[in-house]
Amino acid sequence: MTDQEEEKITLELSKGEFKKLQRLLEIQEQEEEEKDKKEQENKNANFVQLYRENMPEMRWLMTNHAFPSSLLFFILEHMDNRNALACSYSVFEDYFGKSRMTIYRAIKILEENGFIDVLKMGTSNVYLVNADLAWTDSNSSKKYAKYDGKILVSKKENKDFEYRKQFDRFKALRERENLK
Repeated sequence: MTDQEEEKITLELSKGEFKKLQRLLEIQEQEEEEKDKKEQENKNANFVQLYRENMPEMRWLMTNHAFPSSLLFFILEHMDNRNALACSYSVFEDYFGKSRMTIYRAIKILEENGFIDVLKMGTSNVYLVNADLAWTDSNSSKKYAKYDGKILVSKKENKDFEYRKQFDRFKALRERENLK
C-alpha cells in the first residue's frame, strides 16, 4: 500500500482525550525543536581551538611582539575552516591603521617563527595558520566579507612551501627562546 492508499481509521475521542492527544503532539513538536536547536549548537561553527602544547610560543609572541600578536589574532578570527585567510595588505592597513612596512615586518615574524605560512596569490596573499597551533570551523558575519570557494595558488610563486615545516620553526623558536 502506498501512503495515499493507506487504510483510514476513524476514532471517537472524548474532549479530554482529544486535548491530551493535542498536548502530546505539542510536546513531541517542542522536543524535536529542542533537539534541532541542540544539534545546531553542537556544530560549534564559530570557535577557534588553541592547542595547549603551543601556549609557550603564544606567550612569547604576546610578550615580545604585540602587533604581530594582534595580527595573528585577526587572522585567527577571520580564517576559514581550513585555517586559511586570503586577503591583500590593504585589508590589514585599513583595519589596523598601520603602514605597509609595519605589516610586512609583523607577517615576517609570524612566518619565520612558524605561526603562519604565506602563499602568494597574484597581488594578494593566502595566510595559513599552523594547524598545530589552532583550528576552527566555518564562521561568517565578520567585519570583512569572506566567501567560500576554491583558492588556487601558483606553485611557481610558492615553490618552497612544500619544503617548509612549521613544526620545525616552532621547535627552533622554543629552543632559541628557551620556552617551556
